[in-house]
Amino acid sequence: MKEKKIISENAKNDNGLNKEKSFFKNKYFYFHLISGSIVSLLLFSILILFMNSYTLNGEEFELKDFKSLTIEEASSELEQLGLKYHLLDSVFTDSVDKGAIFTQNPIPGTFVKEGRLIYFTVRRISSQKFEIPDVYNKSKREATNQLSLHFKVTFDPLENYNPISSVVTMMKVENHEVRPGQELIAGTTITVYFGFGRGNSTIIVPLLVGNSAKEAKITLEQINLKVGSIKSKGEISDTLNAIVINQRPLSESKLQAGDMVDLVIKQFVDSLQSTDSTIIEDF
Repeated sequence: MKEKKIISENAKNDNGLNKEKSFFKNKYFYFHLISGSIVSLLLFSILILFMNSYTLNGEEFELKDFKSLTIEEASSELEQLGLKYHLLDSVFTDSVDKGAIFTQNPIPGTFVKEGRLIYFTVRRISSQKFEIPDVYNKSKREATNQLSLHFKVTFDPLENYNPISSVVTMMKVENHEVRPGQELIAGTTITVYFGFGRGNSTIIVPLLVGNSAKEAKITLEQINLKVGSIKSKGEISDTLNAIVINQRPLSESKLQAGDMVDLVIKQFVDSLQSTDSTIIEDF
C-alpha cells in the first residue's frame, strides 16, 4: 500500500511538470506575452512623447511678440510658458499705449528654453514735459509754429487784435498765467493773448530762493515786478516770514515791467540750496 501511495504521488508530480511544460510550449502563451510587451512599449512611448510635448522637456521654443501687451497680460502668458520677466526701463513713446510693452529682449522669434528671463521696456504712464518757448512779442504764426511742437494752442484775439501788428503778450493755462521756461505736460492747452507788444526793455528775474516772502516781495517791487501766486508746502503760520523754496520764472529769466513771479514757500527750512529748481510740481 505504501509503494502504491508513493507511485501515485510521483505520478501527480509528473503530471504537474508535464502540464507546466505544455503551457510554456503553448504558442498562445508567447503570442500574448509578445503582444503585451509591444502594447506596453507603445503606451510608454506615447506617454513619453506626450510629456515631452506638454513640458517641452528642456527643448527650445520660439518666443512670441509681446509688444503692445500690458505687463499683466504678458505675465499670465509667460507663467504658462515657464518664463520669467524683468522690467528693464520705461520710455516716452507714442508707438504703444501707456503702460504697454514697447520692446523686449530677446526679440520675438528667438528660440528660448523654460526658465529664461525676458527683459521688457514699457511706455511710461506719466507724460513727458517740455519747456514753454519764449514767444513773447512773436506773431501768431511764429507763436503757433513754436508752441504746437509740444502743446495745443488756442488764441484769444481780443477786440483790438490786429493780424499785422499784434504780438503775443501773455499765455495762460486755464486761468493761470504761464511763462517761458516753465515745464508743462505734452499736449497741455495754452491760450495765447495778443496786444501791441511788450516793449523792448527786459528785467532779469533775481534769485529769490532762501529769502522770506516779505523780502522777495520788496525785491520784486524794486525792479518793477510783482508777486504772482504763492503756494505753500506744509503748514504756514506766518506767511511774510516763510522762506521761498522755489520760484517761477527761474532766476535769470527775462521779464518786462509789471510781470509776475510765482513763489513756493515753507515755514521752516533746515537746509536749502541757493538755487531755484526746474521742477514744477509745486506750481
